[in-house]
Amino acid sequence: MLKDIRRLHFIGIGGYGMSALARVLLHLGYAISGSDLKQSEITEKLALQGAKIYYGHEAQNLGEAQLVVYSTAIPEDNPEIKASKAKGLPIWHRSELLAHFLNGRYGIAIAGAHGKTTTTSMVALVLTHGGLDPTAFIGGVLADFDGNARMGDSHFLVAEADESDYSFLRYRPNIAVVTNIEADHLEHYEDDFSKLLEAYRGFLSNIKPDGSAILNADDSHLPAMHPGHVANIITYGRRPGANFRPSNEEVVGWGTRFTVLQDDDRLGQITLRVPGEHNVDNALATVAVANQIGIPFDRIKTGLEMFRGAKRRFQFLYQQDRVAVVDDYAHHPTEVRATLKAARFGKPSRVIAVFQPHRYNRTHLFMDEFARSFSGADKVFLHKIYSAGEKPIPGVTSAELARRMREYGTDVTQIDDSSDLVEAVLEAVRPGDLVLNMGAGDITEICHTMAKKLSERKDA
Repeated sequence: MLKDIRRLHFIGIGGYGMSALARVLLHLGYAISGSDLKQSEITEKLALQGAKIYYGHEAQNLGEAQLVVYSTAIPEDNPEIKASKAKGLPIWHRSELLAHFLNGRYGIAIAGAHGKTTTTSMVALVLTHGGLDPTAFIGGVLADFDGNARMGDSHFLVAEADESDYSFLRYRPNIAVVTNIEADHLEHYEDDFSKLLEAYRGFLSNIKPDGSAILNADDSHLPAMHPGHVANIITYGRRPGANFRPSNEEVVGWGTRFTVLQDDDRLGQITLRVPGEHNVDNALATVAVANQIGIPFDRIKTGLEMFRGAKRRFQFLYQQDRVAVVDDYAHHPTEVRATLKAARFGKPSRVIAVFQPHRYNRTHLFMDEFARSFSGADKVFLHKIYSAGEKPIPGVTSAELARRMREYGTDVTQIDDSSDLVEAVLEAVRPGDLVLNMGAGDITEICHTMAKKLSERKDA
């Protein structure tokens, strides 16, 4: 596959996308090393699999690497990038390596502003239950695979396609799914939404001619993007005329039961373990993919009903004494609204939202939308902005977001210190509450601390 290459070094190996590639290459027998700024569960698992892990970025970390892989988060002045250039080593973006895997197989690439990780996970699990033994690269941890990657022996490959930086234009899939399009990551598109739309058109134009485009019929941007060269254009959603639609939706505990319709035919009933209308949409996209490949509906049903969710996608960390603590990756207003709506499925007395804004640019772009997106919460605790390496923007602060939220009638408390935030939330919690932690930064660590303290309080 990688001719004459046996040793690869990953700069930023602790990221989900990077570590998934490293895991599969380790399985294939390659010598893998990598660096990251801090130790994590991901890096520890990679070390146990045989990877050489370095903490911090230093030129000597390259060792005897023959190929260097980096992610978008790595700047050009990174010492390992500079040393790689000085040595004349080939340097690949993460997406180039993923394209090397995907483009030579029956590739299924899943893109979209929201739902990529869950849909990729569902598709990978359904293909596995369908007996197709796929390889999968997932942008999150799936309990069923004990990680974010799966190495299969077949020619099927499922991968999350990241639209945030044009990198998904490298992929040549047999099936491409687009879950939805929103104005996010515009800093990579010159703050021009039309350029993002054009990138999606490019992604769809790269589908192999005998392949399939599977598109969300409810998204306002996708109807105009049907690629003319593709053999099959399949739609899903609630809009009349969509090829795959749900009917008779009902809440069942923390999940949803619904009937799948394909055009005029009733395929059957599915009961998901995960909450929210957005997860019904993700499941419909999965049904469309699996149906196109030829997996029988009973196998599709089994796979989806076995799906327990991906890590940080409405993940319960604590459920005792009528109090629940949930960790979720939602970091965009649309995701916040959908996740708050899903939080009502279990009929909690109150939903307490704990939110950490992610990136100054995103907070600036969606400040008013964020302020209006928390109407589904009874109480909000707002943490300081997680910069993700960005420089602050004057006037873009959590305090300003809290001020605007109050203008819309939201009960919000803004706390910068992590320890103070945990204590304030725990003091506010009472039986019947669901504490919903949301964000793409280190809010997950705060959430785990809350769950741990609640457990300790119960055991005391």
